[in-house]
Amino acid sequence: MMRYNPALDGIRALSILAVILFHCDVPWGGGGFIGLDVFFVLSGYLITSLLAAEHHSGGIAIGQFYARRALRLYPTLLLLIAAYVLLAPALWPTDNKWLIAGLTGFYLMDYALAFWNLPLTIGHTWSLGIEEKFYLLWPLVLPFLLRTRRPIVWLFAAFIAVTAWRYYVTVTWGWQQGYFSFDTRMSGILIGAIAALLPLKMSRHAVIVACGALIIVVAAPFMPSVPARLAAEGVTLIVTLAELSAFVIVRYAADHGTGSLLLASPPLVYIGRLSYGIYLWHWPVVFLLKDVHHQPWWISLSATVMFSFAMAVLCLKFVDMPIKRWRERAWAPRQRATATAA
Repeated sequence: MMRYNPALDGIRALSILAVILFHCDVPWGGGGFIGLDVFFVLSGYLITSLLAAEHHSGGIAIGQFYARRALRLYPTLLLLIAAYVLLAPALWPTDNKWLIAGLTGFYLMDYALAFWNLPLTIGHTWSLGIEEKFYLLWPLVLPFLLRTRRPIVWLFAAFIAVTAWRYYVTVTWGWQQGYFSFDTRMSGILIGAIAALLPLKMSRHAVIVACGALIIVVAAPFMPSVPARLAAEGVTLIVTLAELSAFVIVRYAADHGTGSLLLASPPLVYIGRLSYGIYLWHWPVVFLLKDVHHQPWWISLSATVMFSFAMAVLCLKFVDMPIKRWRERAWAPRQRATATAA
């Protein structure tokens, strides 16, 4: 079993805060979309570390892994979908609510946004589609990869190939197809997997450079005079820069988690624990206030933070934690029996 590393929750916290700044159009937060790329790298690292440890200790329990992921992710998502279906007739009457709810519930919003002109009401769930496809495929693929002589080489080659594919799709078809699709955005997950399997020590200087690069990208304004095609190409390069920077930071946090005064600080760690709920609940408020009612950024930001944080706390306390306690009680005897039989 992996040891808990509070610094990784700190990374989650900074990532979700960057995303909120971007979505609320906060000045000097125009590059905050890279928070999702950091999330993808972190997911690749965590899930690969977990599955690799299972593989080396006797084999991956694929069914149990799927059940854990479903119990962790689905309940709060279903609450969001239910709230959307109930409120859509009043708040977004032109939405095809059942289509959007179905695409969200089956984690298909990534390809839906890439190829269809859908409302963005709960369109932020496209990133969940990226991660869910990874969760579905990776337990099946990783054991074969780990049996090869050089799994890191294969992963690095896949990272290069997906990065090149994203660039090609963006300049050939358009930024939507390059930005939202699983096949073009799994590069961050792949480099996160490399971080899990490659015990590479990162110096403090490398981390400072990586953090500086992320801060510059988040704070740098996008110039409206840049042609759309060049801007789209620039975003593909920014995504790669964010992924490489996140690789450095995650690797450093993996080795110095408890010693990082910033990332392991209690406020950031707590926000990191809430990050999934914050992400799910923040965007409908932003969309309603900013895009529908055209409120200034500081009103959107204040309302979004208060609502999404409150909903995330409620979901953690009354949904996630009870399910986690039930799961531990229900599965503990089975796990002990398996260990005894082995």
